[in-house]
Amino acid sequence: MRHATAADAGATSDALRPLTEQGRQEARNAGKALRERGTEIAVVLSSPRLRARETAELVVEGLGTKIAIEVREALNCGATAAAYLGEIRAQNGPLLLVGHNPEMSAFAGAIAGRPVSFRPATLCAIDLEGESASLTWVRHP
Repeated sequence: MRHATAADAGATSDALRPLTEQGRQEARNAGKALRERGTEIAVVLSSPRLRARETAELVVEGLGTKIAIEVREALNCGATAAAYLGEIRAQNGPLLLVGHNPEMSAFAGAIAGRPVSFRPATLCAIDLEGESASLTWVRHP
């Protein structure tokens, strides 16, 4: 998942950009959409940037359940596809990654074999089976 809509950098550093009110609602709605799909999530892994952490917290709130949120430096801006895969493969069970663009779009596009564009709060599902990966669905807010 790409983080939800964040405030412009303005007077704060990029790492401390919070979500806008629209972004907060997008994140809650993403959680509700996951719940309605019946998507199971065992853990949420988030970039350490404020907008990603807030997105993760609000998605969990929208899911209506208690799920652990773990902050991972490997998901920060500039993350590589290898870093994403490493985080995914290190977990047992279904998980949600919350990261940034253009990295999320590039990662999903590499798996899909075609360009994939992530707007804020875009969700996608990636299935891994051994060394194979497939993009099974994408949800834009």
